[in-house]
Amino acid sequence: MNHFNIITSLILFGLTVLCFWLPFKVGNKITGIITGVILSLTIAWTILAKLEFLVIFIWPFILVFQIIFLTYWTFRIFKRPKTGKYISSFLTLGFILLCMSPWISDWTFSKNDARKLLEKHNIELKDDFKILKNESGGFMDYAHTLKIQISDSDKSRIATEIRESKGFLEVEDFRNNFPSADYETFEELNFETENYLNREYYIREPLEDGTVHFHFQLSKTKNELQYIGIDE
Repeated sequence: MNHFNIITSLILFGLTVLCFWLPFKVGNKITGIITGVILSLTIAWTILAKLEFLVIFIWPFILVFQIIFLTYWTFRIFKRPKTGKYISSFLTLGFILLCMSPWISDWTFSKNDARKLLEKHNIELKDDFKILKNESGGFMDYAHTLKIQISDSDKSRIATEIRESKGFLEVEDFRNNFPSADYETFEELNFETENYLNREYYIREPLEDGTVHFHFQLSKTKNELQYIGIDE
């Protein structure tokens, strides 16, 4: 374990002691014992398992639970149970909304947002379109994927722009040497595969969501354009 994990685990164990002691102090011994035992075993398991993803994923949830739990029981000690209930409920709701924020962002993503995003990459849609898929997020790395159904004229215009771009690579068998954009030169890579017209490149300054690497795929058989932006 590194120093950060050691310090964090000590903090979690310290808060676990408080999660046991506060309910115990006001007469809820069973609640204190059960909570303390479950938290202690969970923290110990994540340490003994030696799996980094367990620490990164589980410890924040344990910490948030401890803060909410201790907030409620602290107000109970000071004879303010209703205040504790309201504040802990507010903290719980805030945490749920924070966890749901990637999905909320996806659900509220509109056509106007899609147009603005594509315009940042010099792709203009003149006609109406349909959002087929929009997903963003990631556990270790962030990625934003957008797939839209576009008109014939927009497809034809974008296809022409890609094919007439400098250094365009026509249809080849890239099975053994698939082209990849250069993250040092920031130059656009435009190429054609059996099913797609592709545009890929990096940018120097990341967008608001942290993405710096972008890949566009225009289907040759369907009126579909896919955008993938990632933070590496």
